[in-house]
Amino acid sequence: MLTQTYKTVLRTLVSVLEEATPEPTDWALIGSGSLQLQGLNTEYDTIEFMTTDKIVTTIGKMLGEEPVQITSAVVSGTRLRLTREDIPIFVIGDPVFQGIEEKLSPVQIPSLWNALNHGSLDGHRIPCTPPEWELVLAVILQADDRAEEIQQYLSEFGYDSRLLVRILREGHATTQTENMVWSLLEERI
Repeated sequence: MLTQTYKTVLRTLVSVLEEATPEPTDWALIGSGSLQLQGLNTEYDTIEFMTTDKIVTTIGKMLGEEPVQITSAVVSGTRLRLTREDIPIFVIGDPVFQGIEEKLSPVQIPSLWNALNHGSLDGHRIPCTPPEWELVLAVILQADDRAEEIQQYLSEFGYDSRLLVRILREGHATTQTENMVWSLLEERI
């Protein structure tokens, strides 16, 4: 369950993103916040969004903050890092997520953006990455606990197998990653 403080900060940031973006599908809430808004009770401590470099720069100007280029073990892109009410916030533009054997660039996966879910926050609709994407990402990043949480949720509530195929193919996932994703989902059926 999201705290009231988390909800307030999230609502404020969503307003900024909506003002900075021409289309409602130019950004999405990702990670644990996205999963929480879609009904998966997972641990959270950050607010994370992904969008384009241009939008990150626009948001930085709106908030008087300077985005930076980052390259870490798991992600690279243009990142705006903020803290509000002691909650770390990351807005990353054109992210590239790096696993051991492959990279995923979500901005280059059209089916992901076409399949954004809308989580509800006190009646306000927020574009969220689908759990299918979060599962693929957890597998690639070897976040086993997160992958298991998502797998259990998808096994209980169902998943879109066609979306998974499109994300894996458009993202150029390796055969090993594809096999790992499908074996996780088939475990509980």
